[in-house]
Parts: sequence; structure tokens; C-alpha cells
Amino acid sequence: MGKRVLVVDDHHDTVEILEQYLAMEGHEVASATTPEHALAIAEEFQPEIVILDISMPNIDGYELASHLRFKVEGSCVFIAATGHGSQSHVAQSQRAGFKAHLTKPVDMSRLLAELA
Repeated sequence: MGKRVLVVDDHHDTVEILEQYLAMEGHEVASATTPEHALAIAEEFQPEIVILDISMPNIDGYELASHLRFKVEGSCVFIAATGHGSQSHVAQSQRAGFKAHLTKPVDMSRLLAELA
């Protein structure tokens, strides 16, 4: 059964690829390329899962996740999708409550496993 997934990344190409792939897999997908847009969409869309870039201008993904938690009713799973794959970054994602820390380019089979 498909889930409501919000994809947030400041790189338009990444957003497009993830959107298309997740939609083909049966998920309902919304996307944003700025933190501000993500906050506005989340309130209306109420995602079950947020795939979030960690390195964005103005606000990082960890801070954005904390704001999104207040916008989304019920539980929401956060998955980091980032170019930073060091152990310290993975540990930071875990401390911030992210279910998974995926490095770009995202391994789609691993992403699907995390969405299950």
C-alpha cells in the first residue's frame, strides 16, 4: 500500500527523480525545493514519510525536521538523503531521530526497504 511521502531537496533533479520513482512504486508524493515550501506543504499534505536533504541553504535538514514534526499530526518517519556519508553524519542523523541516512546517489532498493 502506498504512503504519503514528502521529498525535500534543493536540487531540482534529485526531487524529480525521487518523485517519479516513488510515484511509479505507488506512493503519493509531494515535493519541495525550499524549507519554507516544505513547511507549507507538510501542514496540508500530512506526510507519513519525509525524505530530506541535510545540506540546504538557510536551514539544515536537522533543524527543518524539528519544525516539520510540529506541522505533521501523528507519527512521521524521517529519512536523510545527503551527499555526506561519514560516520559522524550518520550518527548525527540517528541523534536527530532519522530512521535512515542514505547517501546520494540514493540506492533506490534501499530506499524502498526503508519505506516498507
